[in-house]
Amino acid sequence: MSKDQAIIMFRFRHLAALILVAEAAASLNPAGARVVHPIVLNPATAAPAPASDGRRLFATAAREELNALCQQLHYKTLCTTMATLPGVATPEQLLDTSLRITAVKAAMAEMKLDRAIKSGGGGEGEGMASSLESCKESYASLLDSLNTARGTLKAGGSSADMMTELSAAGTYSTDCQDIFDERPELQSPIPGAQRHIQRLVSNCLDLAATMKEQP
Repeated sequence: MSKDQAIIMFRFRHLAALILVAEAAASLNPAGARVVHPIVLNPATAAPAPASDGRRLFATAAREELNALCQQLHYKTLCTTMATLPGVATPEQLLDTSLRITAVKAAMAEMKLDRAIKSGGGGEGEGMASSLESCKESYASLLDSLNTARGTLKAGGSSADMMTELSAAGTYSTDCQDIFDERPELQSPIPGAQRHIQRLVSNCLDLAATMKEQP
């Protein structure tokens, strides 16, 4: 070991010894140790609640308002399900979401009817083919009315105009069932979709009417 290395080693050991002595002294002498005082918050000077709490309260109040609104509709569970979807916090957003989802369902029904027509209508003759064509046209008209009503809502247009479109949508939503009810020998290829769409449209119409009556 060189002389310089010996000096460095000596200084290191000396410093380590001083640290050990200081730690021992602190542990034996409470007065020399650091005292940690408990922190007591004064409610009068406490910091305000985090912003997240405020948002949570607002979301809860909005949810309660929408649930109360849904209780006024015929298909309550269907409405409350819509109210839980992301981005739905106001009656207007609830109606917009309901219209959007109903339009998607109507478009899907129209596509299924189109496939049934192209496949020959299940081999049930001209009666089935004409019934399917009429159903498809009704769902196309339903889709137009829903999209027009939604456009009116988003543009802040007249409630009367929107109600007119939704009333027409209510008629179009039942046309397909009426067609097959008049031809009991024929079987609709979309009976479940027909019922679901009718309920969706009914809720859209009732929701818009209820919102119109509110101040």
